This record gives sequence, C-alpha cells and structure tokens, in this order.
Amino acid sequence: MLSDAFFISQFETYLKAEKKVSVNTSVAYLKDLEQCFNYISKEFEIDNIKSIGHLQIKSFLAQLMSQKMDAKSVNRKISSLKTYYKYLLKHQLVNTNPMLKVSSPKMGKKLPVFIEQTKTIEILENLKENTLKDEQIANDIFMTLYQTGIRLSELINLKKANVDILNQTIKVLGKRNKERIIPITKELALILEPYVLSDNSSIWTFNTIKNQQLYPKFVYRVVKNIMATYTTYSKKSPHVLRHTFATQLLNGGAELNAIKELLGHANLSATQIYTHNNIDNLKQIYRKAHPKG
Repeated sequence: MLSDAFFISQFETYLKAEKKVSVNTSVAYLKDLEQCFNYISKEFEIDNIKSIGHLQIKSFLAQLMSQKMDAKSVNRKISSLKTYYKYLLKHQLVNTNPMLKVSSPKMGKKLPVFIEQTKTIEILENLKENTLKDEQIANDIFMTLYQTGIRLSELINLKKANVDILNQTIKVLGKRNKERIIPITKELALILEPYVLSDNSSIWTFNTIKNQQLYPKFVYRVVKNIMATYTTYSKKSPHVLRHTFATQLLNGGAELNAIKELLGHANLSATQIYTHNNIDNLKQIYRKAHPKG
C-alpha cells in the first residue's frame, strides 16, 4: 500500500532520530506524503509505492498549483517527497527515485516583515511603563525575543541553567540540536534574573501562570496582542521580532557572518534576505544626504 503504516512509522522515526527535525516539521512531512499518495491512489488507481513515476507526482503538484497554492508550499511538499524517496532508496524499498525528474517552481523573493527602529523604541518605552504584574511576563517574553532574535521553539525550551546572568549570555538549542551562545544586554540580564533565580520547580526560564512550560499559542498571543496595540502590521508573530533583530543589527553595521551565527542559520544564503532591507535603508540615507539625492 502507498501509505503503508509500517513504512510511514519507520520514516517518522528516521526524521526525528537521524534528520533531527522538529515535531512540527515531522508532522508536516507526514501530512504532505498522505496528501500526495491519496491523490495518486484515487486518480491513477495505484496502490504500490514502486509503481509511482514522476508523471504521477507532477500531476499531483500541477493539481496543487491549479488550486492557487503558493510556490513556497508546493516546494515544501516537494522537499517532503524528496526526503521520503531518499529514505526508501537507502533502505532498498524502491528501485528508482521519481523525484529526480521533478523540478521545484520558482519562488518570488519575499522580504521579511520587521518593525522600524523608531517604532520599536516606542513599543519598548511603553512596555517599561506598564508595570501590571499579570502583563509583566508578556512584556519580558516580547523583550527577550526582540533582543536575542531567537526562534519561538528556542524561547520555549530556554532552560534556567542556560541563562548566564553574570557573563550576560544565553545558550539556546537550535535546529538539528545545534547549540549556540548569544550575548545579551545588561538590561535583558536584569529582566531574566528573577526568572532564573525563581524557586519554582520548573527547569524552564519562562512558564505560564500555572507554572507550566510555555507553548506556541501562548507566545503567539503575547506577541500579537502587543503588536496589535502599538502597530498596524498585518503580520504579528514571534518571527517578526527575529526579523527585526537581524535587520536592526545589519542597519547598525553588524557583519552578515556575525548575524548568521547569532540567528543560528546553517548557511549565509538564509541570512542574505536581510541585505534587501538594508539596501532600502541606504537608499533613504542617500536621498537625504547626497546633494543629487
């Protein structure tokens, strides 16, 4: 069967144990495979993975694009299929790889959404004035995301033991279990200190009011509420703060390689998207400062 439960289960184990992907990525991969194989089974009456060729897979992808699915989502499904077929070949479960004849649709470059520096200063000043106890954790989460550029999952899994108040650094566990050290400001160290020294039983730096580990929806809600109060951006997510961190570093003169290390990117190409925002900033400076601008 195309969706043989044993194969899929073994593939899921492979993703987590060998590829070191996150739970969310693993779930997404499995959903992509299920969607593809359900389509092929229904449209071509194929129930054996070895009988699938590149034409059937291209038909599946063409159907997605006819439904106006964006190129990024289609490419994600292609990536899932490529990973699965590499796994099947490695374990000699198929003889050929139909994905070798499948090309990815070109994606238009989408610039990351970030908060302008003047607006960021305004938000942070307002947060400092807000001293309501039940909102303090929200403010501190927002400040931590902005000042470190860490990912949502990295914030959730930030342990007290990995926050070094004295040396003003935090150690985070990034993608594929890769650790990195991020310097923090004295201001952020003072913000984090009460959480680190807290005598509660949790090992995590930030917890919910019920002293449980943070979860994605909680953090999304925190960021969305604060951004909705002070900005008119349509996108209001923790990743916007990561983009803001990187963009403001670049605009402040930080080298691209240094930003790459701080963000935990595997290669420089992932960091280069921020140069587009920097060029826009340079154009504005040029127009204001140059006599022919």
